[in-house]
Amino acid sequence: MKKFVALFLVFVLAFSVVGCGAKTEESKTPENVSGGVTAAPTTNETTQEEFTYPMEAKEFSYWMELVANINQVVTNMSEAPFSTALEKATGAKITYEHPVANQAKEQFNLMVASGELPDIFEYNILAEYPGGPEKAISDGVIVDLTDKLQEYAPNLYKFYQDNPDLAKLAKTDTGKYYSFPFIRGDASLMVFFGPVVNGKWLEDLGLEYPETMDEWHTMLTRFKNEKGATAPLTYEPWMLSDGNGSPFVGAFGIAEDFYLDEQGKIQYGSIQPGYKKFLETFNTWYEEGLLDADIETVNREQVAAKLTTGESGASMGFMASRMGTWIAATVGNDDYNFVGVKNPVEIKGDIPMFSQKDVAINGSMGDTFISTACEDVEAAMRYLDYGYSEEGKKLYNFGIEGESYEMKDEYPTYTDTILKNPDLTVVEAMAMYARSNYYGPFVQRKEYIEQYGYTYPQQKEANALWSISNVDKYRMPKVTATPEESEELAMIMNTILTYRDEMQVKYIMGIEDLDSYDTYVQNIKDMGIDRAIEIYEAALERFKNR
Repeated sequence: MKKFVALFLVFVLAFSVVGCGAKTEESKTPENVSGGVTAAPTTNETTQEEFTYPMEAKEFSYWMELVANINQVVTNMSEAPFSTALEKATGAKITYEHPVANQAKEQFNLMVASGELPDIFEYNILAEYPGGPEKAISDGVIVDLTDKLQEYAPNLYKFYQDNPDLAKLAKTDTGKYYSFPFIRGDASLMVFFGPVVNGKWLEDLGLEYPETMDEWHTMLTRFKNEKGATAPLTYEPWMLSDGNGSPFVGAFGIAEDFYLDEQGKIQYGSIQPGYKKFLETFNTWYEEGLLDADIETVNREQVAAKLTTGESGASMGFMASRMGTWIAATVGNDDYNFVGVKNPVEIKGDIPMFSQKDVAINGSMGDTFISTACEDVEAAMRYLDYGYSEEGKKLYNFGIEGESYEMKDEYPTYTDTILKNPDLTVVEAMAMYARSNYYGPFVQRKEYIEQYGYTYPQQKEANALWSISNVDKYRMPKVTATPEESEELAMIMNTILTYRDEMQVKYIMGIEDLDSYDTYVQNIKDMGIDRAIEIYEAALERFKNR
């Protein structure tokens, strides 16, 4: 295989990948051999015949993480009924390779350094590859799809033509298309995380849904004093971050990381006066026993246990995998009714500036790439383009018709194989038959969330309340730094983030007095935050000009 420029010198790990699929035929206009799904017609004059699936047999190696939704059920993606159905539909035989859990980054770097790449892989190139997709193309790691997209991926190409604003999110600053992205196909799919409280306790105490931080303080205090909660507010530590909309940090008019102010200028939230207010508030809550004493170490299972046994009355989490699980665990118990509430603000009546809200093309998860080691790029593109066809969207979202879903009044309806499987949880069953409850190269459909995310009416209400914010105005777009900028930015931000996160814990838990906040801010400035903002400003200008 072609050798690539080594990006990183890393310690040696024993690791191997499946070799590139053999090129068995000219694939410029693959011929349908057994009928099947017709792809969107192309307008390229050199294409003489309309392409249909399945294509003539092809073999590809495919590297991807085996996500938590399914890794307790199978050890390889090939064992899932979804994979068998996808192979039958497309004609492509896939050999899956999965990195060791929590070692994807290290193993990906080893693959690049060695030059032993699979044909196809899923990875967060945008965030984890220095220089992003543009650099990955110039380094000879991934294929530039731009000139081939119209002919060999007509379904994805048509989506971009119909949605030019979204196509902007899928290109490099120089206009190159580089991946088969995960696309959220409806606005209802973009909001799925927020604050959750035990609504039954609110009812018992005569309280309304909390909207301000003062109301949250009152609620948590009464949960502690009148409901006996030993950890009134609990959550998994990482959920406080910007990736989930900074639910409590955002109450003070900032994001935790970079954001746009009222004038559209980039600011770094963790040195703003609002960040000090957040730290002061959480330090007070911690000292008053309103925060879980284990807040820095508590995990998913422990949070669920505390909420469903009365130790806690409030948290934050995902609409399905957290909130839905908590509701399911307490069905029939009159002491619990988990409900979503608005993201908090300082002043009653204000609209939250920040909340969790994804974009249609996130770019940081689910992107699928064809490596330059692949010998039949056109056929690989045909295979991946299936997820954007009408039949492909059904398979990726709902699975196998007659088995995991049925069409009822033209609505794809999950069967008991998914919703009432005696051997699997709903999360596991869905991941076995489809990919809609995580990500992949396809367009996610709203019928998925209507059935999975809205199992209970509380979830639909939560989605509506969590959607109330001005986050679209203030959040940073997914910009891309140049290779040179990326290297400098990484050096700056790695130091800053480590320091910021350490100090956040110390301030909240009272280990460090907030009198030192000005020194903390100056330290971050000395570490180069102003230069980081300059880099992002340049990247933002390039993004606007795409």
